[in-house]
Amino acid sequence: MPERVVLSDASTLIGLSSIDALHLLKDLYGRVEVTTIVQDEASVMTPWLIVNDSYDSTVFRSLASRLDNGEASAIALALTQENCLLIIDERKGRRQALALGLKITGLVGVIIKAKERGLIDSGKDKLDELLVRGFRLSPKIYTLALKRMQED
Repeated sequence: MPERVVLSDASTLIGLSSIDALHLLKDLYGRVEVTTIVQDEASVMTPWLIVNDSYDSTVFRSLASRLDNGEASAIALALTQENCLLIIDERKGRRQALALGLKITGLVGVIIKAKERGLIDSGKDKLDELLVRGFRLSPKIYTLALKRMQED
């Protein structure tokens, strides 16, 4: 099986950048691919963030009628990859990606994985920082994440 490709939507990049934790993506995945649309929305670029616009424009337009352009481009790109993980947070985008058979995670999943791998001392602190910065996170997801990371 080919190496897993990791793709990200803008909200994860924006959220991690806002708490000075963008490096967690590199630490966890080595490199992450984004579309130009996502890069422009997130306004972040690092050497390990690879721009890939090799998605089907017809698929993109179809998705963009229901989702924002960044999500639509990320999902369209994910559909071109044989073995990928899409990091996406918006509910409508997540539902669409799952309906299309994509494997997904979100920003909270990235923080949980970083905590499990010992890359951060406290997942709760990172989640709290995100909330202070205006990242929307339901109380239910927050509680489930703390339980999964075994933090109070």
